[in-house]
Amino acid sequence: MPVPIILDTDIDTDCDDVGALAMLHALANNGEAEILGVICDAPTVWGAPCIKAINRYYGRAETPVGTIQVDDYETNLRYELYRQHLELMGKGRVYEPYNRAIAQEFPDENKTGESEDGVALYRKLLAEQPDGSVVIAAIGFLTVLESLLDSAPDEHSSLGGTELVRTKVKLLVTMGGGSFPKGRDSFNWWMDKVATGAVLNNWPARLAVSEWGGTILTGARLCTETPETNPVRRAYAIYLFGESKSRCSWDQVAVFYAVRGARDYFTEIQGHRIHFSPDTGEHEWLPVENEDGHISLQQAASDETLAGVIEDLMTQPAAR
Repeated sequence: MPVPIILDTDIDTDCDDVGALAMLHALANNGEAEILGVICDAPTVWGAPCIKAINRYYGRAETPVGTIQVDDYETNLRYELYRQHLELMGKGRVYEPYNRAIAQEFPDENKTGESEDGVALYRKLLAEQPDGSVVIAAIGFLTVLESLLDSAPDEHSSLGGTELVRTKVKLLVTMGGGSFPKGRDSFNWWMDKVATGAVLNNWPARLAVSEWGGTILTGARLCTETPETNPVRRAYAIYLFGESKSRCSWDQVAVFYAVRGARDYFTEIQGHRIHFSPDTGEHEWLPVENEDGHISLQQAASDETLAGVIEDLMTQPAAR
């Protein structure tokens, strides 16, 4: 049975997000996943149209896309670190946001629909699925998931957000620097530490943390094995300033595990719960004696093995 999955991505500051989305479409084409929807969790107007362009390329224009709206983005203190990061990316090189380029170069000529509010879409998608069935792969910030937990009953479900998640979600896989037994993240969780603390410390369903992919390099084969019309190939070329270059595969690893599980590629440390401090950005895995623990994912296969499997999926032809 295909895994019903929601992808939650920042799809803005690194190209591994589009690589993960391409891989997820391949897994869906193989009958291994059912893409319920994609959420953009970063405050960028270009995230949703970039996602839609990739979905259209893979023949899934109907896949619903949710986004986040931050009216006071320029002054909101929660996004101060994110604004600083984007500013630093623009120093020392001419940086073109790949999501904007993809949205403009691969426009939605058929006007397949507006993006939805991310929390509302989450509630709708979860309410429609059987209990305990949905997997969420969060490869960006945890901002929308925090709002989901805080959400009130609506036309989609009489349950509040926390109870809706408890009822419908089988597993949340979050990509972050959650090293075992303690450590400190440097990006995904760090960009919105308040949301990270709220989600990691209070998530009412199963949760797994993946930090792997920094030494697993993929993407170079996109330019030789996929058409020039592939927006994922174009995104990598923009971000890496040229084709035939590779990039780390943090997000692909998280999505790969979310769909296929550990198999021979990973091992799982269980019997602990991760606790995250919003004040410091530091975390610690604390032992628990019940079954309410979290999973710390550990890489078992070699970098080369995982890179090969992941890039095979990334370069798999789109279904037409």
